[in-house]
Amino acid sequence: MSAPDRRDKIAAQHVVTGIDFVYVHPGQESLDVFFLTDPLALTAPLASLTAAQVRIHAEVLPNVEIVSMAWAVSDGRNVLRLTTAAPGGFVPYRLTIDDARIDPFFNHVEFSFKATCPSPFDCEPPPRECSHEPGVDFPVDTLARDFWSFRTALLDFAAQRYPDYKDRLEADVGVMLAEIMSHLGDEMAYYQDRVGREASLESATQRRSLRRHARLVDYVIHDGLGAAGWIDVQASAPGNLPAGVLLWADSDSGTIVNGVFLPRRIYFEVGRGLGEAVAGETYAVDPARNVLLPHIWDESATCLEVGATETWIDGHHAADLPLDDTPPGRPPGRWMILRTDPSDPSLPARRHLVRVIQVIDETDPLAGVLGTNPDVTRLVWERAQALPFDMDLQASFTVRANVVPITAGKSRTAQFSIGPSSLEGVPRAVERTGPNGSVAFLFTLADPDGDGLVHLSDSGDPRSARPEVHLTEATHVAPGFVAGEAWDWRRSLLGVQSSQPSDTHFTLDDGTWARTVGYQRLGGEVVQVDYLSGAGFSVRFGDGEFGRAPDKGSGLPADDKLFQVTWRVGNGKRGNVPAGSITTWRGKDPTDRKDPPLPSDPSLSFVDAISNPLPTAGGVEPETAADVKKLAPDAFRAVTYRAVIPEDYAEAAERAVDEDGRAWVQRAGASFRWTGSWLSAFVTADPIGAPELTDARKRQLGRWVDRFRQTGREVILRAPKYADIDLIVKICVEPSSYPGDVLAAVLVALFGKGGVRPTPGFFDPDNFTFGTTLDRSKLEAAIQRVPGVRAVEWMKIRRRGWFDWRAFKELFYRPAIDEVIRLENDPLHPERGAIRLIPEGGA
Repeated sequence: MSAPDRRDKIAAQHVVTGIDFVYVHPGQESLDVFFLTDPLALTAPLASLTAAQVRIHAEVLPNVEIVSMAWAVSDGRNVLRLTTAAPGGFVPYRLTIDDARIDPFFNHVEFSFKATCPSPFDCEPPPRECSHEPGVDFPVDTLARDFWSFRTALLDFAAQRYPDYKDRLEADVGVMLAEIMSHLGDEMAYYQDRVGREASLESATQRRSLRRHARLVDYVIHDGLGAAGWIDVQASAPGNLPAGVLLWADSDSGTIVNGVFLPRRIYFEVGRGLGEAVAGETYAVDPARNVLLPHIWDESATCLEVGATETWIDGHHAADLPLDDTPPGRPPGRWMILRTDPSDPSLPARRHLVRVIQVIDETDPLAGVLGTNPDVTRLVWERAQALPFDMDLQASFTVRANVVPITAGKSRTAQFSIGPSSLEGVPRAVERTGPNGSVAFLFTLADPDGDGLVHLSDSGDPRSARPEVHLTEATHVAPGFVAGEAWDWRRSLLGVQSSQPSDTHFTLDDGTWARTVGYQRLGGEVVQVDYLSGAGFSVRFGDGEFGRAPDKGSGLPADDKLFQVTWRVGNGKRGNVPAGSITTWRGKDPTDRKDPPLPSDPSLSFVDAISNPLPTAGGVEPETAADVKKLAPDAFRAVTYRAVIPEDYAEAAERAVDEDGRAWVQRAGASFRWTGSWLSAFVTADPIGAPELTDARKRQLGRWVDRFRQTGREVILRAPKYADIDLIVKICVEPSSYPGDVLAAVLVALFGKGGVRPTPGFFDPDNFTFGTTLDRSKLEAAIQRVPGVRAVEWMKIRRRGWFDWRAFKELFYRPAIDEVIRLENDPLHPERGAIRLIPEGGA
């Protein structure tokens, strides 16, 4: 119980008062006694106080004689002024007033007559020293840390304290008690060692300890990723395939039950994530989209070439192929698979996934003459899925349009209560009280096979992945449960954007909380639930300060506080299965073990077959403890978020990223200049894949560098200085080669080419940055590597605005440290450098 503040209580009433302090005048013969409450404003004022009721005494000296006593005003307060016959000594004195109107706890105060004397010491009295506990009368073995050393120490103590006690049999009561205490000491020592080990990143073994250590330096430990892929559905009738339908591939490993080998299944579910299954989304399939055949216009157009983004199929299918995939920021589309299955086994089978964004019904005007179908449909897909290889339209080419996304793992659902519940079989969330009195509720997500909680990321970066967990409040409506308000997952409830006390947020803690031991007692069993291992994850709610704390039930039927959680297990690279391995779905396999059982399996009678035409991919294993210990200590040093010296500004500019998180600055430079009023930072950036900064890039870079700059330090972006070079090169052509072909190949070698498979050239902007030299030997080597070039006879060089034509005989041309060599050979911009090739010889 908390102690009362008596001083404040006295100040709030006028029945009694107490002594506050004693002020000693410089002459040391006059004392002013200050009170906690005005002594003359009491219900019974102290004006009638007599000198006989006041004593000034010390332990070793006689009482100090009081000559006179009067009431006075000091510092706006009524005080009792005492005059003594002579100053007191150097020992501490106590002033006591014996009167019923003085509180007995504050009726005395210690003071010194020498309080006004100059002193180099602190006027505050030294702290009170507590008496020490008496020492033990026998030696203690401080190295005892395990059962046997504790047992030996206890029996040695018994022999020293009780010499007549000589029993050492295991059945002896004294030995039994010593061994019980040794066992408890062994467990306590183990617990202390575990706590001490988890306090350091280098020695920690539990993943939750590693995560909390790494979080101190803003290092995010990733928990891997679940694989994803696509299935091709062959339908016998139109239907809707619900998200969340369970599919699987059989692995080579498994178990033998009753003499029958049961392969271990690698589970997948229809959809792009658990959210679609919870929301009840479906994927429409139709027999009309099972197999679509190509329309071949001419015998010379039987190959779908590299880089193609369109094709034609027989028949009108605009009505059969709705564009129902509508992600934000992209046009509506439909995913399809282009595939070839050549009968010749020496030819490769091709599979390519495309997102069709246009389905246009057209007509072949020569169909009657050619004897082909006049109805054709044009399919156009996104440039991002341009063909990476050729596809033969005559090699059993087909288009499959019943393509459905899948993600690895299988879903589980459980209900739990906060506090006591009236429902049988509903587990109760673990309740733990922290050192500050906060209460944390935890519920472990079961994963008996150790497959791991699935995490998914749109960008493919496991450090930004979200767990596949859906948590809602629940209401019991027999025979099941009805989901209510949803709670949102947060990576941490405390951080840059901390959860507020009213936010319905939850997070995931590493580790499993489960039964550790049970005790039989009258009326039932007492079960102890505690932290069991570092494997798995547990839902953790807020504590009422960072995140809302859920309401606690009382055990009455009308006061049950229930939650329902759905999660998906099957994380990691195990879900990366080869093409054609996913062929079975729930309800099709008669040996389906229904693990876990579903409340009701959807009817999928309209599905004839499924298969994954492409391998599933994207599965990543969780980050190991060894990697965390190696990378986390240096993570905060690797990236800084302040710029002080010019090198800091340059380094910050080189880390600039675009909206998709891609770096786009090859190299940057910075310098400080006095602009007349203050020191400004001038930053120059050389972009990747471009000769100069666009206006959009300048604004983007300005916002980026503004995050790092010092307060009051202006940042000015400047375009790079370019050294625009012109060249004339005379080339000797082999007699067996045509000059025109050789010159075209030389231009490709120097300036590259675009298209589906672009190749950079010698003068690619990324090959030159601030201060990069133009080496004559490297330039000659790039030209002479071209087939058909016999030799480079001579070269001339000119820099526009600096020097005129001259023979390029030096080893290299070096620009200034803040200049970039540029030679684009663009007829529209000859000022950016040009080259002229002069051939000699050839066929």
